[in-house]
Amino acid sequence: MISRRRENYRQTGGRHRLRSHVRTTLTVPKFNPSKSPRFLVFSYTLKTGRGIAAGVGKINNSQGYHMGFEESVNKLSGYYNDKQPVTTLYLKLGPRERENFGYKITFKNLAKGLRDEIGKRGISKDALESVEADLAKIQSFVENPEGLADCRGIAVYSCTGGGLWEVLKLPSLYRNQLLIDRSPVMGQLFKVDDDYTRILTVLVDRKKARGFGIDLDGTKEVLDYFYPAAERSTKFHNPQGKYNKKSTSLAGTRNFSQGFGEFRFNRMIENEVQQHFKYVAQKLNDYCRKENVHWLILGGTEENITEFSHHLPTSLHEKLAGTVTMDLERVKPSLVTEASLDVLEKTRAERQKKLMQEFADKLPVGYAVDGLRASLEALKNSQVRVLLVEEGFKQPGFLCPDTGDYLTDAGEKCPGGGEAVPVTDLVERAIEEAFSQGAEVEMIQDEPYKKNVRGTGAILRFKL
Repeated sequence: MISRRRENYRQTGGRHRLRSHVRTTLTVPKFNPSKSPRFLVFSYTLKTGRGIAAGVGKINNSQGYHMGFEESVNKLSGYYNDKQPVTTLYLKLGPRERENFGYKITFKNLAKGLRDEIGKRGISKDALESVEADLAKIQSFVENPEGLADCRGIAVYSCTGGGLWEVLKLPSLYRNQLLIDRSPVMGQLFKVDDDYTRILTVLVDRKKARGFGIDLDGTKEVLDYFYPAAERSTKFHNPQGKYNKKSTSLAGTRNFSQGFGEFRFNRMIENEVQQHFKYVAQKLNDYCRKENVHWLILGGTEENITEFSHHLPTSLHEKLAGTVTMDLERVKPSLVTEASLDVLEKTRAERQKKLMQEFADKLPVGYAVDGLRASLEALKNSQVRVLLVEEGFKQPGFLCPDTGDYLTDAGEKCPGGGEAVPVTDLVERAIEEAFSQGAEVEMIQDEPYKKNVRGTGAILRFKL
């Protein structure tokens, strides 16, 4: 199996310097992750035209985005059992699937289909007993709603005979699957990891900003910024009294209240708000660059989001997936997760539309291929840039161990001789192979687009 880790996750520490319109200095002490508190408190100075302002903020003291998930992936990637098969379940748990506990019926149908398939394939008695024990254990888990909270899908890997049991809660899934193989089937897991990793949702108002990191380990608050002038009243108080305002005659006809003190005060407050937005944008840019954030989502009121977005550099605008209207003071991580996933679903639908148009344009000129056999051949030649997979499509086949070739028909023979080994699902093998080559994988979920692909297709880097 393929263990795909695209990056090393770096720990926070050392000294960092950010620049504002004059000068801003941010100092974070080095720390030992095993001994430090959850948040590191930092101090800064902000030099402006009116003097020096001081403030405090917090950075989450985490050991990286993917510690729990990465450990699980490494464990699963290294597992192989040629005696008792591994049972893999991917079960969608979105709002639609949860309605009237529809996911329970889905699992029962998947289990029935798997038992029918096993009956046709014929496996040893020990293997059959292990799979039946897996199904009973998984069903017991699925029947308990408490274990399915705070996620839109689960991945379960079980091999009772080999002592394997691993459950991962996921932010999304693309299709329901229940299958057995010699090792955990991880293609869909890699796809979810590729799409839902390093997401940052930032909520801003005129005094504060909070950032929530979303990944396969859950949602955590990673940034918490409080503007130094936030304690100041935003209402003007006339030192001469509410009704004692100096008036002047204009053109000898009317008296106008000058209110210059109130005007200057409001201008000062507005300027401080803009400095707050600017500073948060600079700090956010530094964080996104350091942590290699893939998607950025902005939250707050429409007015604050609009004003804050003007301060974002081009690099962050390119990462911007969308916005959510949310109260910064009352927000909970679970609400941030749900709102952010809804935004990402819309973004991915737009991206899928563009990819399908590119596929249609390139297919006639040889820079795209259609069908599973052609896609497997392109993967063998490392030509694939984007692998397109129709949701729900699967096909069993065979693997030639000596050459690594995949066969789609039972009558085919391995090119280098030898006997072919049965493979439960060639589509999953194609997905895993695509990720191992650094290619993208797009699951085609919309009905109109499914008609344009014969199960699988690929957009190529080059043609032969």
